[in-house]
Amino acid sequence: MIRAVIFDCFGVLYGGSIEVLMAQCPPDRRAELEDINKQSDYGYISRQEFITEVARLSEQTPAQIAALLEQAHVRNSELIAMIHALRQRYPAIKVGLLSNVGSDTIERLFTPDELRELFDAVVLSYAEHVAKPSREAFELAADRLGVSPGQCVMIDDRLDNCSGAEAAGMRAILHTANSRTMAELEELLGER
Repeated sequence: MIRAVIFDCFGVLYGGSIEVLMAQCPPDRRAELEDINKQSDYGYISRQEFITEVARLSEQTPAQIAALLEQAHVRNSELIAMIHALRQRYPAIKVGLLSNVGSDTIERLFTPDELRELFDAVVLSYAEHVAKPSREAFELAADRLGVSPGQCVMIDDRLDNCSGAEAAGMRAILHTANSRTMAELEELLGER
């Protein structure tokens, strides 16, 4: 029985930026960009260090990279509204956020009040030093929600993260379109 729904942030609730940054980076430096992104996700470098390193790799200024990040992080208002509706329709269902993200990023996207209204638990990779698709990340999110992984459904835009959620015992929805995600979630919640 599903007792918790966990959302990814980038590619689900907000537009992702790594693809935009990859497009700015010369092909021979993309592996290094992936490594810098992982360092940020795990909290080993700050947001400013991340921006500075991406600027170096892509031969742009830090201000240009910061602007690209802001442009890429477009809110998916339809899914945010769905979370509000989910919380009203199913008040017993816990809602979580599990995101691979560097420091000082989520705080730029959600106000503290929004985070409290939308989510019962927030697990951010940089703060925990664990990232998806690691089983530990999913187990930590379930634990923070007070449920077992088998009682959770994870919504993510990456297949490897969905596979990681399933390996941890969760159900998973691969987010490709809002209408499809909402229909699949409604179907899973209907099984309750």
